[in-house]
Formats: sequence, C-alpha cells, structure tokens
Amino acid sequence: MMLDSIYHRGPDDCSSYLDGAFIGGMRRLSINDIDGGAQPLFNHDKSVVVFYNGEIYNSEILRQKLKSKGKIFNTNTDGEVIAHLYEDVGESVFEYLDGMFAVAIWDKKNKALVLARDIPGEKPLYYINSGDKLAFASEIKALEKISSFSFTLNRQSIWDYPTFLWIPEPSTVYNEIEALPRGHYM
Repeated sequence: MMLDSIYHRGPDDCSSYLDGAFIGGMRRLSINDIDGGAQPLFNHDKSVVVFYNGEIYNSEILRQKLKSKGKIFNTNTDGEVIAHLYEDVGESVFEYLDGMFAVAIWDKKNKALVLARDIPGEKPLYYINSGDKLAFASEIKALEKISSFSFTLNRQSIWDYPTFLWIPEPSTVYNEIEALPRGHYM
C-alpha cells in the first residue's frame, strides 16, 4: 500500500526487498541505466543494500576510483557507487557524494539502517520512529498508509506554513512524522 500511494514517483519499476526485520521498497523513474538500474542496488556480495532517489553528479569519478580498488559494478546506474563506497568508508560515504539524493542503506552484516539526505535538501525523506519500529518514505502520504500508526496534527505547523510558506524541518504536519533535515544522516 505504501508503494501504491507513490506510484507517480516512479511508474517504470516497483520493487521490494526483505531481510529479517528490514523491509524496503522503491518506485523508480528510469533515467540512468534504464534497463539495468532496477533497485535495490548492491555491493559485490550483497551485504550492502541501497534504495536511492536522486542523482550523483560525481558518480563516474567515484566509479573509476572504486574500480581501481577492484570493485565490480553490475549496473551503469549512478546509485550503485553508494553501495561500494559505503562498503569502503562506512557512514563517511556522504562526504564523497556530490548530488541531490535521499538514500536508505541497509547494512546486512551489522543489521544497521542508515538514512541520509543531500545538503541542499532537494530530495525529501520522512520517517516515524516509535521506539520499536522505524518507517521511512519519500512522501508523508506513504507513511499514512501504515495502519499500526495513528497521527495527530502538529498545531504549530498550522502557524508555520502560512508564515514561512513551508513547515521548518524536522517538523511536519503530523507530530509523529519527522523530516530528516537536509544534509543530515541517521
């Protein structure tokens, strides 16, 4: 249901991935590597799983550097560099990326999830952290589809929106949903 609610974000492909407690899904608009760039994207042994929205402007430079270290790429999509780079440098990966992006990295070996947004904040990323569950999406309406959560209106956002013409991050229209601030990762 979450993926159905964001069909317009990517009508070309729809995929999901399950690993224990982690479930990820993606709607894709095919721009780079139209035939081979389906997500999720992986490193060589599939221990790093990447769901990604955006464009990495320096992906070719990063790809060449990673290839010189022996990394083997399976696609021509720019997002695959994220998986291989994360394998090399961990959470420092974002220091190397020049582009606009929202990304989710599932580290299978460490059972760790990393969510990140680009510095300009061009790509949105929203999440709910209820303590025992974490859900994330590129649009609030996808999170609204999760039946195990109930939402209350963030009354401050009613004042903020007409004042600023947007709701300052990390706040959203709901108290339970936060926006990952631009240039941040968690």
